[in-house]
Amino acid sequence: MNMVKYSSLARACLVTSLSLISATTMASEKTIADLVDAVNGTLDDASREAGKQVKLRNHAKGFCTSGSFIPAPELQQQLDIPFFNQGAIKVTARFSLGGTNAQLSDKTPGRFMSLKLDGAKESLNFVTTNVPVFFADNLDDFYTFQTKIKQGPEGKQWLKDNKPDAKRFLDYLAQLPPSPSFANSRYFGVNSFYFHQNSRQNSAKAEEPVAGKWIFEPLAGTAALTPNELAKLDDNFLQPELLTRIQSQPAQWSLYIQLAKPGDITDKATASWPESRPRLLAGKLVIDGQRDASPEVTQCGDGIFNPLLLPKGITPSADPILNARTPAYIESFIRRR
Repeated sequence: MNMVKYSSLARACLVTSLSLISATTMASEKTIADLVDAVNGTLDDASREAGKQVKLRNHAKGFCTSGSFIPAPELQQQLDIPFFNQGAIKVTARFSLGGTNAQLSDKTPGRFMSLKLDGAKESLNFVTTNVPVFFADNLDDFYTFQTKIKQGPEGKQWLKDNKPDAKRFLDYLAQLPPSPSFANSRYFGVNSFYFHQNSRQNSAKAEEPVAGKWIFEPLAGTAALTPNELAKLDDNFLQPELLTRIQSQPAQWSLYIQLAKPGDITDKATASWPESRPRLLAGKLVIDGQRDASPEVTQCGDGIFNPLLLPKGITPSADPILNARTPAYIESFIRRR
């Protein structure tokens, strides 16, 4: 697809996505373009144009691979989501680190997993991280965090002194040891969605969707590198480790939907629910690399993972961070064309 077609498609998607943004999001003083500038560190015309030239993006260091998702049949007893009522679904995955530095060391603790599940009639995308807490619950604080964190130790300390959510995030990250593999990380969706309940079990539930969050649990278990183990590795160990691993044995995760209880906050990305909240098994993610030569995988790094591309039975919460993600991703996409 040429640049003109890419741009036209992206702008059309942007218009559609903007219609999904809640009134809370639109009340922010920051525009979608402002948010992308904050993430990219392009707060003036000169740096913005320079960023476009080098196709600056978040999660710059990453790679794509493939696999499948096998839905759990028992989920249909609780939730009415036809998407999960089918056989194995093909998956395109991108594993990455955070930030715009494509040379970032793999010895940093952050791990990210984005997925595209393309079913027979519908699709479902995931954007997840190994950090279960988030640093902002509104767009103004998101902008402030991204600009302050780029100021180095002084900006980081300002955040700790003035923004409790940012402090909690930074403190969590500081004690998080790097994992030896993407396959040894849990991945969390920090935003909430609403899931339609199965009215066949209780007709009253038909009008009562339940809020939930995504959690991927690694079947290989979690693992952490010791300082000595970390010192023996180079700065680019994660990609070859995973791609070598799946040649002999797939990397696998169980996908759960953690359900909210009455009173749980569902419209803030910074809200944490107790680990004791009930979870429903949605299925198993299997990353085996079998489709890595296909165009949708080889080109997946050029597109976006749209967390608002949802199948019937799942709807977004009013979380302003969630509802700003897709238009922000598309704005970044347009700048890279």
